[in-house]
Amino acid sequence: MKAIVSMRKGKQCHCKRVMQSAIAVAICAVLEYSCEANAQVVSGADLETQIQIYSAASQKADPPAMEPVAAGGVWRHLGSLYEDAGRYAESETCYMHAIRLLQPEPAASAELATAIDDLGTLYMMRGDLEQAEHAEQRALAIREAWGVRADLPLSWFHLATLSLREHQFKRARDYAELAVQQIDRKTSLDADEEMNARFVLGSALFRLHKDAEAIAMMESAMDAGRRTYSPDDFPLGFGSFLLGYVYWKSGNATGAAKLMENGAAVVEKQLGWRHPVCLSVMTQYSRFLRETHQTAAARAIDDKLKEARGKEGYGQGTGTLSVAALF
Repeated sequence: MKAIVSMRKGKQCHCKRVMQSAIAVAICAVLEYSCEANAQVVSGADLETQIQIYSAASQKADPPAMEPVAAGGVWRHLGSLYEDAGRYAESETCYMHAIRLLQPEPAASAELATAIDDLGTLYMMRGDLEQAEHAEQRALAIREAWGVRADLPLSWFHLATLSLREHQFKRARDYAELAVQQIDRKTSLDADEEMNARFVLGSALFRLHKDAEAIAMMESAMDAGRRTYSPDDFPLGFGSFLLGYVYWKSGNATGAAKLMENGAAVVEKQLGWRHPVCLSVMTQYSRFLRETHQTAAARAIDDKLKEARGKEGYGQGTGTLSVAALF
């Protein structure tokens, strides 16, 4: 809810990108979930396999066995995998190690900023907003100082998401508008970047009671996503749910119903009931069902939520998950 869709490069699993793709938070939040090459969020078993592979690789990912920039990349990617699995303490350890490796390297400013940015979104996911602000501002300062302009929308998007968490809605709107404006000036458009920035801007506008503008912005985010993703991919599924949520809260429960139903089904399929983002989405969907007098369906979801929350290892930090900033 690393939010709406997180904007990480070169990964197969990106819960952060459509929500970090919202929401994460969206991630976070709001969509911090999506990916550049493959929109599907991998299954829990596949994610664990990737963690094992990169954990083994990390044993040799330190100088002199591996040069610092490459080693930092291994540790940062392992951190992202742990984060997507909800293993936040292990994720923080990996990100911090990547930063230590990259910080002394003058030619690694872009990679260092990305690692610090990832750490910031992790703190956002955990609800540690003070550390998240510090990390995100540091990443932005590095990008501005070293001219890493291509990654500025990522900083602005994450700061916008953080501002939503802090209920600073005008600040969130301003950061998100900076991201959208720069993305719109690009000749080669990236669906993830467009979705992230537009969903967070839509969320800020919604919080500022500009419902029609918010819906129009989120519809444009969905249009951007349809260029790359299918309806069963996580970015469009989560986006559908978020758009439906705004319709609902704007007083249009009829317009919200199918969007939320389809979105919730995709999130459940892609993440499963033990993932904190799925639990956050399903909690909102249950409330919608009750408000629209679908009591039996809401009760069935509540039973699954109770079962999931009672299991050992139930999603870390679900109470402060960055995706909550979108809802």
